[in-house]
Amino acid sequence: MSGFGAMKKEMKEELEKALATNSALLEKEEVVEVQVTTTTEEVKVSEPKQSEPLDPMEAELMEIGTSKNKSRIFCGLVGHENSGKTGIAMDAHMHCVSSGAYGSEDQMWVVDFDNGGAACRSAHYGDTPNIRVWNPWMMQNDNRTAYDYPATHDRIMKICMFALKKAITQNEEGYEGPKIRNFLVTAVDQFDSVCINNMKIYDMETGAKDAIEASKHIINTKIGWNWNIRSTRFHQLTAICRQLNDQGVNVFWETHLSPEVFADKETGSWRPKWEKQTDNNLNQILWFSKDSVRDDDGKKTGEVRYNVEFYKSKTNPSLQNQNRTVFVTKTGEAPTWYGLPELKDQLL
Repeated sequence: MSGFGAMKKEMKEELEKALATNSALLEKEEVVEVQVTTTTEEVKVSEPKQSEPLDPMEAELMEIGTSKNKSRIFCGLVGHENSGKTGIAMDAHMHCVSSGAYGSEDQMWVVDFDNGGAACRSAHYGDTPNIRVWNPWMMQNDNRTAYDYPATHDRIMKICMFALKKAITQNEEGYEGPKIRNFLVTAVDQFDSVCINNMKIYDMETGAKDAIEASKHIINTKIGWNWNIRSTRFHQLTAICRQLNDQGVNVFWETHLSPEVFADKETGSWRPKWEKQTDNNLNQILWFSKDSVRDDDGKKTGEVRYNVEFYKSKTNPSLQNQNRTVFVTKTGEAPTWYGLPELKDQLL
């Protein structure tokens, strides 16, 4: 028994020794665990997780704070026929392509109401793919000599929305294709006529079959036109062009001049031939003119200077009321083209 008792005592001592060792190890692990927990808690305190914005306006606020694509150029080109309006815009675009400011395949789109865009492209730039000219007109199916005004208006909206879709796509991350840089509408006064004829023929339900009947004196004197309809149609184009600006596309509207009338009398001045609120929607207006140079005796020298006045310049006040000579012709000599430096260098 004494031997068993001794062995039992020895086993008890070893067991107590093992328990003591395990206890020490457990205490050490608890300390480590507490230290880790404490460290983790300290990190959480120093770097609190940012909560997601609850108000959708917060997300929009963050987005507009970093937006860099918006164009400031929504420019009206105003002047008589053959005064250089379309040429100025195309020249600036092609200059940016050749200088490397744009990509080699970047494009100008032209909605061409009076065929001036097609003529300018053909005369000076051949069949370059950098300028894409769209024909907006639609004809009536049963009469090839008459325009289909509702279809024409619809086609214009489709062209513009297609351009907007392209502009949105080209701003997506990773896009590497050609970009629409400039969007030109020639003869906006003819687009205004489309809106007026749609009002008279269809919107007001006058019974007229086409623009000829709608222009009859009896209809124009008996019907009280709702010009708000015309204005709404017209400024659908304004709304889309502003969206193009938001996507970084420069927009140009070209129009001709008409005599200014006050109290049913011509004042002797000229005004842009577009919807009357258009001036307020544009950031810039360039006024084109051409002047014959005369000698000291008042006789024409054969030299004609094509000039541009910065009639409205909201985005660069230093240009307000400034004048530039952009083109010079002289009998018997080759013409000299200067273009508009502020437009070519994107300083508008």
